[in-house]
Amino acid sequence: MEEQMFREEEITSELMHLASGEGLGSLFLQYQPIYDLATDSICGFEALARLRTPNLGLISPVEFIPITETTKLIIPLGETIMLQAFRFLNLLRGQGSNHISVSVNVSAIQLLRHDFIPSLQRMIKAMQIDARYLVLEITESVFASNYQEIDRILGQLQKIGIQVAMDDFGTGYSSLARERELNVNCLKIDKFFIDKLMVLSDDEAISGDIISMAHKLGHCVVAEGIEHERQLAYLRRFHCDKIQGYLISRPLDEEAALALAKEQLTSHPSSN
Repeated sequence: MEEQMFREEEITSELMHLASGEGLGSLFLQYQPIYDLATDSICGFEALARLRTPNLGLISPVEFIPITETTKLIIPLGETIMLQAFRFLNLLRGQGSNHISVSVNVSAIQLLRHDFIPSLQRMIKAMQIDARYLVLEITESVFASNYQEIDRILGQLQKIGIQVAMDDFGTGYSSLARERELNVNCLKIDKFFIDKLMVLSDDEAISGDIISMAHKLGHCVVAEGIEHERQLAYLRRFHCDKIQGYLISRPLDEEAALALAKEQLTSHPSSN
């Protein structure tokens, strides 16, 4: 317990230094491809935050993201992450990958700040980003409180042209009665349901029902955590829109992600 406490203190200290621009470690992004099943091509990348410190090495986001939220460091660090993602989006455009989106995770703490949207708009304008290719991912849990306010903010984001995806769908707070009214474009089916496809028959699995329901509600569907051909075959049968997972690619460093997108320019010219 004491060792864990010291570890958390060290991570917090490093995050504070990084937020002030003085850290010796690094907060960087990796990019996991999102694959469109209709076109058989990469249609986006999810930006995933990574933290490396001199003493502790690479730290899992499962460990450091909750610390950023508890300490409110998610505000300055979230802006740093957003700017890195915007830079990557510009690099994609620069090499001709014009229709590939970039998804960035945002927390309720960020969304509920009074200056979140004005600040985001300033960054979009300064970096000349096409908002149509920016996707903000939220988790179901953000709707557990402040439902109406958060949904209002999401509606404002959509008016700017930004897409909104609900991450980890099916495992957190959800209300089917409200689902149609939510200002989201896309539902991301949690890996929990995808893993079940390895042991359940088509009649037993409910992922297909989730896909069908989402489509009826006007949402596109991304399945997360695809690792096996059996899962992919099921998702094709039930008309899932997009997938991501190790079967397609692990999260990639920026250079490798750009190379993958560039390779697609020659193999799938119509998808770019």
